[in-house]
Amino acid sequence: MKIEKWKTISTEVIFKAKVFRYLKMKSQSPTTGEIGDFDIVQCYNWVNVIAITPDQKIVLIKQYRHGADDVTVEIPGGAVDIGEDMQIAAARELREETGYTSSNWKFLGKVAANPAFMMNSCETYLALDAVKTHDQELDPFEEIEVYLRDKKDIREIIGSGEINHSLVVAAFYFFTATAEGA
Repeated sequence: MKIEKWKTISTEVIFKAKVFRYLKMKSQSPTTGEIGDFDIVQCYNWVNVIAITPDQKIVLIKQYRHGADDVTVEIPGGAVDIGEDMQIAAARELREETGYTSSNWKFLGKVAANPAFMMNSCETYLALDAVKTHDQELDPFEEIEVYLRDKKDIREIIGSGEINHSLVVAAFYFFTATAEGA
């Protein structure tokens, strides 16, 4: 059977929140003609940054995450403003969250956050030769601790569960596929 894209019959915004919209989508199967209702979450696109200092340290952050109700270890990243270039957003998030900047950027990859019911994607960028040039510029409800780890420790801290954020794990997958991550 050849799988094809379904036809969207209608989309209704059920609820608007600060970081997402909940949609009810009515779609029709091209195979059977059946029409069904589907719950969709529309979120901002996201960027993640793997920043490496000249001495081969990776810039990591710790912050409290309400969804997990825990302090998580992550890489700098955040929501992309509507119409904002993804790489510009990556540089902005790195500077705001950590105070680090870089003039040597590489695109690493793109993933769908959860295509079963979410419409957004996450792009990962590599910032080489990252140096601390600014103070943090945090949003009112951000509390972020910045720290450095040796690049060689990343597999260990993912394997141990210290890093368990799926989009961060995906970012490091892209990183290990590059010469810098080898």
